[in-house]
Amino acid sequence: MTNYAKWIWAGLYILSIITANILVDYFGIVHWIGLTFPAGVVMVGLTFSFRDFVQRYFGKWKIWFFIGIAAFVTLFMNWQLALASVSAFLVSEFVDWLLFTLTKKEFTQRIFISNTLSTPLDSLIFVYLAFGWNWNAIWGQALIKYISSLLVIPIIWFVNSKRVEKL
Repeated sequence: MTNYAKWIWAGLYILSIITANILVDYFGIVHWIGLTFPAGVVMVGLTFSFRDFVQRYFGKWKIWFFIGIAAFVTLFMNWQLALASVSAFLVSEFVDWLLFTLTKKEFTQRIFISNTLSTPLDSLIFVYLAFGWNWNAIWGQALIKYISSLLVIPIIWFVNSKRVEKL
């Protein structure tokens, strides 16, 4: 991967966190197709997979620099949401980092595995700290966040198939 492309992943990672925080601050808890969840959840779901890409291209220790930037930027948002977001973020990102680092499988399988535990953990901590015990919001956010975190998988498969075609 080119040096330029890895910075695009890093930018997407930071941008997804900023966007998610702005959406939840502006819209709060929303209801859609029978689910209840904090606005911005799709962006947060993508954050987990973007983080995996950043770790893949920058390394398992340098990723903490980007996690620190994301946590710092979040502090400039609504303080209650910032506390909830940073708390959930640091715990779930550590779990995601740990699982992604320790799992010795193919890249997409590592995304599945690390996001399976980290996304519901993030939902539980964030919703509780930001909105109190709202099980509908915790469940809705965990479901949408996990699904959205996997949206990058078809992109990976497509890019890999194009690489194989070129050979």
